Amino acid sequence: MRSSTGRRLSNSAAKQATLMRLAHVAFPRIILRGRAREYSELNVPHAAADNHVTVVGGGAAGLTAAFFAAQSGAKVTVLERTKESGKKILMSGGSRCNVLPVSMDIDSDFFTEGSSSAMRAVFKSWSLERCKEWLEDPKEGVGLRLAVEEETNKYFPESNSAREVRDKLLQACLQQGVQVRHNSSVEVRDKLLQACLRQGVQVRDKLLQACLRQGVQVRYNSSVEGIVSAAPPSSDLPDAPQIESDALWGELSDGSMHKTQKLVVCTGGLSFPKVGTDGTGHRILASLGHKLKPHYPALTPLKGLHPAQTQLAGLSLYNVDLQCKIPGAKKWKSASRTGLLFTHRGWSGPAILDLSHYAVMAMERGDEPPVLKINWTRESVEVWQETLKAGGPAFVSTVLHRGGIPSKLADALCEELGVAKRKMSELKKVERAALLTAVTAYQLPYENHEGYKKAEVTGGGVPLSEINCATMESRVLPGVYLCGEVCDVFGRIGGFNFTWAWMSGRLAGLGASGNAPVALKNRPHPNDDGSWDSPDLSS
Repeated sequence: MRSSTGRRLSNSAAKQATLMRLAHVAFPRIILRGRAREYSELNVPHAAADNHVTVVGGGAAGLTAAFFAAQSGAKVTVLERTKESGKKILMSGGSRCNVLPVSMDIDSDFFTEGSSSAMRAVFKSWSLERCKEWLEDPKEGVGLRLAVEEETNKYFPESNSAREVRDKLLQACLQQGVQVRHNSSVEVRDKLLQACLRQGVQVRDKLLQACLRQGVQVRYNSSVEGIVSAAPPSSDLPDAPQIESDALWGELSDGSMHKTQKLVVCTGGLSFPKVGTDGTGHRILASLGHKLKPHYPALTPLKGLHPAQTQLAGLSLYNVDLQCKIPGAKKWKSASRTGLLFTHRGWSGPAILDLSHYAVMAMERGDEPPVLKINWTRESVEVWQETLKAGGPAFVSTVLHRGGIPSKLADALCEELGVAKRKMSELKKVERAALLTAVTAYQLPYENHEGYKKAEVTGGGVPLSEINCATMESRVLPGVYLCGEVCDVFGRIGGFNFTWAWMSGRLAGLGASGNAPVALKNRPHPNDDGSWDSPDLSS
């Protein structure tokens, strides 16, 4: 089934969305936990604007969506379940908050299980430079003073304060007229969803009865094979229920009703649960018909034994080459960064976090795990062959240390290979070959991961095929917009996940306000299966 805007909907999803609309509950009963009575002004008629946008989640993506929706003229309310907004911002970058990378390659710096074309469409809606200008603009933006950290290619606030980033972003929203409500959570329960569907059936039955009272004849199992002539409808149905099709309704915990025209869901994922992230948005969207990609901890350390089962915790390497081979793939994937940290339980550092999600996905889903191999120094096989050949009477561990491997790691590798306290000149050919492999292509062992507690972000989520990437509107739930970590997109560490939050949040805010970029709305949009939707020419 294809809607008038060119979006593809399954029969079940289309029926469910229609029933929700008819039942006045396109987003069934938003239950706001907390001080609901304090926010009773949300229901005051004279306070309502022509377009009321409710943003669920006060993180980086949510506040960005709120800013741009309000700047475009919408009345905006942010609902944040904790006592303060942007708590994850405060933790980022070691509390320094690397807000943007200096440059990015979409295909290598970001990951989605869906269509890379759809992901690129979101990023093409706003350039990295324009995003930086918004963050720096004191009048039309956030008003941060940014500085480049040359060695890491990241933008940080000059103050090196994540709190300044959060505070200025929140203040920018308030200056645009955004209302922020803390201690307000959103829940959807199965019983409420079932009630919603029952209400939809009741509306269908009443509409059908009204038609029959008007003398309408309904013939089932009848199809139209051709049209000879056509005429417009003759009259309205006086007994049909009055439906306000452009409103989404919710129920506050005090029993009063909350109405909003558009809803932006940006509740984050499950990473860092101590800041309040618990997957609420994922559960809500799944219960309403979205078919989510299974979620998993992304950018999280791995658990595994160090060489020779020696405890090397605290040892850091800064110039490794880590690669990953997914079962069935022809090519190895390489980490973008070169830092490695030995932890008390295994492996971490930028190189590990670049590739750990492939291992975590396999472990979480019961698939064959990928192989991780590491070159400890990034020196080529040929260079190491010469280094080992020139070792002569020196101890093997000494030769490895001379080649750039820390002494503790060199001792552990020698112990694992059974060549500890032996000289290079004493090694057999097969032992030299094994040593060469150990320094240039050591297979990194792992058996588990650190989970959401240490994960930077959440992988999986709403597939981009279920989102109109011109506006970030759900294709399953009209009037609901998605951005940030609830979507099946994440970036590597280094400011890339903030980049996704800024860009997807902006697009969702503009989409919810009815001001999505025209050029983007009017071009075809990619689907996960490689096909392309027709452009939306309705605006």
